Amino acid sequence: MPCLTKKMSFEAIKNMQKFHKDLEEIFTKNGMDFKENLGRRNIVMSHAQEKFFTEALRKKFANVINDGRTGQPDIVIEGVEGGVREIECKLTTRHRSGAISFQSDYETLLKKKTLDYLYVIASDDFDKFAVLYFDGLTVDDFRPLSSGARGKVAMYKHKGFKKCHILMGNVDSLNQINIEKLKAKISDNSVPPYLKKKARKSLDYWTNTPEKFKIGLETAPQSA
Repeated sequence: MPCLTKKMSFEAIKNMQKFHKDLEEIFTKNGMDFKENLGRRNIVMSHAQEKFFTEALRKKFANVINDGRTGQPDIVIEGVEGGVREIECKLTTRHRSGAISFQSDYETLLKKKTLDYLYVIASDDFDKFAVLYFDGLTVDDFRPLSSGARGKVAMYKHKGFKKCHILMGNVDSLNQINIEKLKAKISDNSVPPYLKKKARKSLDYWTNTPEKFKIGLETAPQSA
């Protein structure tokens, strides 16, 4: 089970939004646009993610460490069920194509064997979010390392999402959505035979293809 709750996630997100607003004002004052390069924006905000989620976790756990040094876990919680829980934090934004990338450092996975991941998906304007906690991901939940990937590997979503706890936003199965639509079309007597034939072909695809997901973002409530 995840160490985080929805309420804790809302609290951390609100603090991240305040920090984001402060940085926007500083950039604007100096003739720059903080949101011009979202990849760079997310890198700057990654430390804030670690800090504010650590603060939220400290309200529940006595010993939560946010080291921040290279090679160290982003967040370490000691004394969870008699052991230690390590959490890797990732902040990302939807690509222009609409896709969302869930990446990890391959060497870290290989070394640790199993890790919890806290992915925060933020909108371009940093006003809507999804917070997804993945419990005990392993190297098998990610694609193999490819040349030119700079040590990064992408998650097999149909594997990883079996270990996902949704703390903010929503996740829907595109397979189930399309299967239901296609079955309705096939059973509809007003649909011409040639369209039913196409629907059956599509149904076969969505029934047998690895599960794909639609991720929706939400606004954090004013009071967590």
